[in-house]
Amino acid sequence: MPLRHFPDIFAVDYRLLSLFALFCWGIWGFATKLVSRGQPAEAVAFWSTLASMLPITLFALAGGAGRWVRPAPLALGSGLAAGVASVFFYMAIKRGPASVVMPLTGMYIVIPALLGFIFLKEPPTAMHILGLVCAGLAVFFLTR
Repeated sequence: MPLRHFPDIFAVDYRLLSLFALFCWGIWGFATKLVSRGQPAEAVAFWSTLASMLPITLFALAGGAGRWVRPAPLALGSGLAAGVASVFFYMAIKRGPASVVMPLTGMYIVIPALLGFIFLKEPPTAMHILGLVCAGLAVFFLTR
């Protein structure tokens, strides 16, 4: 069943959807630190990733995931990179303070922004550059 048959939550502005994701990732990050204090990183990574498959699967099936074979190789590569990053993240969160690991790993945002400017020819504005500088300063101060 295509997404157009679902409630209008999918018609919400991308900025609001981004804030929803930000909130959920914030809860995920905090809960991950809580559980990783007493459990092996491998177990936390496994169960967290397994639980994430339910909403992802429902979302993909609702959107007709079987129809898009052409972008599958790039999507698989993207997922592989996310999986490797997750392994490193869970190892780091087990060993370090959440107040350092979360903002440091959160700086991944700089990489797609820069790659978008370079390869996708997305025009950087002064506000974009300022935002990236502020993100860098935030990590600098939070990791001290």
